[in-house]
Amino acid sequence: MSSTGDCLGICFADHQLFYAVNGQSGGARLQHIGCIDFNFPVLTAVSGSDSENSDSLKKSLCRLQDKYTCDSVRMLTPAVLECWSTFPRLVYETADEREDHLSIVMEGLPRSDMESTWHELSNQDYRLLTVRNRHLTENYRKLTLDFSQSDFVSEFELGSDWQYHTGMKGSYLTVNCQPDHLAVSSYLLGKLRGATFIRFESIDDLPYLWTCYARNLAWMNGIHEQIYVYGYCGLEIMEVLSSFLGETGQVILMNNLEAMNVKADESTYGFKLESSFPAIMLSLNLPGQKVTTAE
Repeated sequence: MSSTGDCLGICFADHQLFYAVNGQSGGARLQHIGCIDFNFPVLTAVSGSDSENSDSLKKSLCRLQDKYTCDSVRMLTPAVLECWSTFPRLVYETADEREDHLSIVMEGLPRSDMESTWHELSNQDYRLLTVRNRHLTENYRKLTLDFSQSDFVSEFELGSDWQYHTGMKGSYLTVNCQPDHLAVSSYLLGKLRGATFIRFESIDDLPYLWTCYARNLAWMNGIHEQIYVYGYCGLEIMEVLSSFLGETGQVILMNNLEAMNVKADESTYGFKLESSFPAIMLSLNLPGQKVTTAE
């Protein structure tokens, strides 16, 4: 059996699952970074829409746990299975207003099936709401039942992990590039400024979609010291959006360990390293943001 690890970080895209193991010593040295190929889209297994695939995925997670003796797991939850929305503080603090808005953004979903979490923003007059379908969350828990601790992290929260990891206090943008969506978040002075995700059918549509979203979200047009690009389609999307991203700051593709500010014994990988960046951040088991949940 391999030497023991502490936390297993998990993310996925298309037919691949990416993972990273943080060793017992903790810190920024990783025990292993890897990728597992499946013959089915991993999203179908995570969402629970295919029970056979869910069982296959769970067995793979159990094998990773046994191999690296990980006590805890942190899994990235896909933005397309969540709802993100920004509300005035008045809505957040008034129960009736809060429930009315929840019923609007999640029309058709019973309140008992909603898991809502409110995140603080740099502008204290607003809050960011994340809503998950409770049935999806239960499926996440079933997949990770054999771990003593599990945590499910939204895509925009990686920016908070990055802040804790590096101590960065400036202004930066994170762009998680997946085959069917972008998850974009902005941080200012160590605090979340705003977040959104953009669905698309073709990467070539992204310049138009980016412009449309930026018209309504001022923070997307703001100046950032760094723009961190990562994910399964990181290089391709960075090239398509180069004129937009380059205007706001220094664009950095997270495709090497030096850029990620971590170390590992391995020097070469059989997959695009930028795809595993979320798993690497999650494996560090950083404290992340403080949140309050409205049940």
